[in-house]
Amino acid sequence: MKTIYLLPVVMIFVISCSTQKYVQFRPPQSETFSTDKLKAFLKKTPNPKVVLRVPNTQGNATEEDANTYIYNTIEKELLRNNFIVRDRALFNEIIKKSGDKIEYSELQKKTDTDIILELSNLQTDVEYRTNQYYTKSGKKAMFDKGDILVRGAKVDFKLVVIQDNEYAGNYNFNYTPCLGGCEVVEGKRGPRFRIEGKYAKQPYQVVSKRELEEFFKDATNKLIIALRQ
Repeated sequence: MKTIYLLPVVMIFVISCSTQKYVQFRPPQSETFSTDKLKAFLKKTPNPKVVLRVPNTQGNATEEDANTYIYNTIEKELLRNNFIVRDRALFNEIIKKSGDKIEYSELQKKTDTDIILELSNLQTDVEYRTNQYYTKSGKKAMFDKGDILVRGAKVDFKLVVIQDNEYAGNYNFNYTPCLGGCEVVEGKRGPRFRIEGKYAKQPYQVVSKRELEEFFKDATNKLIIALRQ
């Protein structure tokens, strides 16, 4: 009797495993560029005084407040790596009071800052789509209907040496989910991520605060490595 009841269970298990489907996304290539002049400056000044400039959100306080934790994460990692971080609000106030014609050499004296690290582009809603899946055995195939969407993030940094008012570097990094593969199932309306619980929300539809914090911590450390190479 044991064999009669056990065999169907084993067969169902094998069939279930064989139909498991996964999606995986390839991240865009990160790019880092530093001028020779910047490299020489950082060798001479390994712990530079830096200020973080963020996207202009004047007149949109809600957006600025929403991203404050991102800016704080970047500054914390700079501090942790022995950069001297200047107050960005104070820096902006000095620029505002000085007017548009301020000389950068004068700005350096007034703010006691060496480098402006500008967060020139911040995207937290980058789309990744695919209509292809793979199985545990490595077989690739197309979904019967539709495709699947996940959200990622991207950041671009621009660096300026204040003393010379020179563009000195550009760095971009990407956050892509499901790098190690995410399990999906196909339903009547197309593919969706496998979730536990009837009312559980589909993951990867937005990038969570925790994921963004980890991404910006990692991106800042990669930036620091690029600066010190």
